[in-house]
Amino acid sequence: MSQPVRKQIQEIHSDLIKEPPTLTMLVDGNSLLFSSFADDKVNSDGVHYGGIFQFLLQLKIQLNKRQFDRIIVTFDNEYSGVLRYNLYHPYKENRDKHYEDYGVSEYMKQYNENLKRMQAHIFQKKKKNGEIKPDRVKGEWEEFVDANFDRERSILCSILNELCIRWYMDEVVEGDDLISFYCKNKKKNEKILIISSDMDLCQLLSDDVMIYNQVKHIYVSNKNFKEYFGYVPENVLIKKIFCGDVSDNIGNIKGLSEEGFFKLIPEAKNRAVTVDEVIERAKNLIEERKNEKKKPLLLHENIINGVSNKHYDGDFYEINRLIIDLKNPLLTDEAKEEMDGIMNSPLDVADRNTKNLIKIIYDNKIEEVMGDTKFASFFSSFNRIRDKEKENYDKWKNN
Repeated sequence: MSQPVRKQIQEIHSDLIKEPPTLTMLVDGNSLLFSSFADDKVNSDGVHYGGIFQFLLQLKIQLNKRQFDRIIVTFDNEYSGVLRYNLYHPYKENRDKHYEDYGVSEYMKQYNENLKRMQAHIFQKKKKNGEIKPDRVKGEWEEFVDANFDRERSILCSILNELCIRWYMDEVVEGDDLISFYCKNKKKNEKILIISSDMDLCQLLSDDVMIYNQVKHIYVSNKNFKEYFGYVPENVLIKKIFCGDVSDNIGNIKGLSEEGFFKLIPEAKNRAVTVDEVIERAKNLIEERKNEKKKPLLLHENIINGVSNKHYDGDFYEINRLIIDLKNPLLTDEAKEEMDGIMNSPLDVADRNTKNLIKIIYDNKIEEVMGDTKFASFFSSFNRIRDKEKENYDKWKNN
């Protein structure tokens, strides 16, 4: 049992008094909700609520394993990602994103929409005539998620409010960047668990930050990362700069695969490497081939010159670094201010209560998808978060 420290001593030697450690859960809201849609539960009206139920269930599971002090959920908005689009126009164009509409008038939005319909009609006609090869189309499940995602997210956010779970969705900033900002500005005594299946966030791994991948059901730390992925976490960024990202439509060095990257510079499996080091390796290999009277490989030339399979308006390496590096997140000043408030301001708990929560659950008949789990027992795991937020609010109000 520790001895109490006198208040006078605390005031004089405040720099020597250690604050108790805190544990924070940061949730990549879009990632978790999207994967939660695999739960196909519907209520008696035939309305899908499996996404909400599974999302809350995943939080409950983590709360039952550790004593978290707070939870912050970040979401992507319709135009989240426009900051990267401004640097690199092909960004996420494979996901039917329309960043070009951001900030334009309603008239121009309608004009662009009509233009897209016309282009789609011409495209389908050419595809039917065999002029264009068929590309990947969305499946029924993906279309179902698209049709229901915003509805379930809106209801989910109302539930998070009543559970005293902090959440934020910026107009243009992506959830990953908000999480990164939090990690960069966390308290010294704060430990963080990130819930996400997006392995880009592994750039943020440290002694104080780990990730739970809810799809693979694994906890990833800087200590076991190599065990799971075969290379050191310090090279998550560098690998993606060279190899791109198909899911985000980020270009790679033309002809370079992930396997080819590690074949070119196998040291990357065991230690951190740099862009300049990889380019220098390509130059040395070209010289070796010249000395052997062999023709230089186009791949090595592409690495030296930054030639990509996508169009870049500028230096390939610099643009990829800017849009990929989560240790230097892309945020507006407004988003930074909002996140600073979320991190450091007390949460007003005055109108957040179980009565409101019950109303949301029963108005939407969500209790019907909870099976045999009783309302009280399901949400009891969230009580600590509510109590901690109330405690912090009361302290702030009384000071």
